[in-house]
Amino acid sequence: MNQPPNTIVRQLRALMPMRPLSLSDAYALAELQASKTVALLGVQQFQAVELDWITRLPRLRVVPRPRHEMPNLSGFTQWENGAYLVVINRSDGRTRRRFTLAHEFKHVIDMASKKLIYARLGQGDKDKHDRQVETLANHFAACLLMPKKFVKQAWTSGIQDHEALAYLFGVSLESMTNRLRYLGFLDDLTHPVDTLFRRESWLVSHQEVQAAKSARKEASIHGQAATNTSHRHRQRALPAGFFYRSGGD
Repeated sequence: MNQPPNTIVRQLRALMPMRPLSLSDAYALAELQASKTVALLGVQQFQAVELDWITRLPRLRVVPRPRHEMPNLSGFTQWENGAYLVVINRSDGRTRRRFTLAHEFKHVIDMASKKLIYARLGQGDKDKHDRQVETLANHFAACLLMPKKFVKQAWTSGIQDHEALAYLFGVSLESMTNRLRYLGFLDDLTHPVDTLFRRESWLVSHQEVQAAKSARKEASIHGQAATNTSHRHRQRALPAGFFYRSGGD
């Protein structure tokens, strides 16, 4: 695997159209930037994508801190003293640390232009805007650590055990399962079929996800036939990382 050029952040920023993006455009951009990163790394086959090169980029410091200093965070990024400071929760597991670093690298890429390119997100709702920005960083991390081309290559070669795939790509089982759903290799039974046809399409809110989970749990408690095949339905998956905060574990 290659050491990417020190200009990698500049190259990835050059892919950004300098205008407010729709949410779908922002997802496409995140995937394009992740694919460009994979290409610059020279990844040729399915394997764990190394991230240690991020720690050697100019004007970027990666600082691990213990959980007691950041109990509710997996990581954060800020501009400090002329450099990007990326803080990672060192007490998290290896796969979560990797996902968090990839997630925070997306924030580094976006930082100079985020006010412009994400101006349309959230439609005036700041909390929704912030959730969507975090989800985009999760999507970038998923695309970087589990490139579509190589996940498909591994799957079609016969490696279809989720834990084996997670180990192979150096991610958590949850991250890999979400990625497989997003890429269409798994059925996703999270939402009723009518959510496929709503105005907001498959980018439903986190609250709807939790409501659907609660409804399924309640149905199971009362002995309803939650697994009855007549109640099953195919649905396009949420973006990878939608169910978890930065870190993906």
